[in-house]
Amino acid sequence: MIKSRQSRREKDYRETLNDAQFAIAVLAIASGTLISFIILATLWFV
Repeated sequence: MIKSRQSRREKDYRETLNDAQFAIAVLAIASGTLISFIILATLWFV
């Protein structure tokens, strides 16, 4: 019984960690894209 609770907690923790890693990756890609777009637009118009 205790093992099933612990394994459920570990599963929830792993899912949360995977969601957090995915969110960080998406934010990093979006930020990089935005920064590169701004740099390219600035260099193009100057």
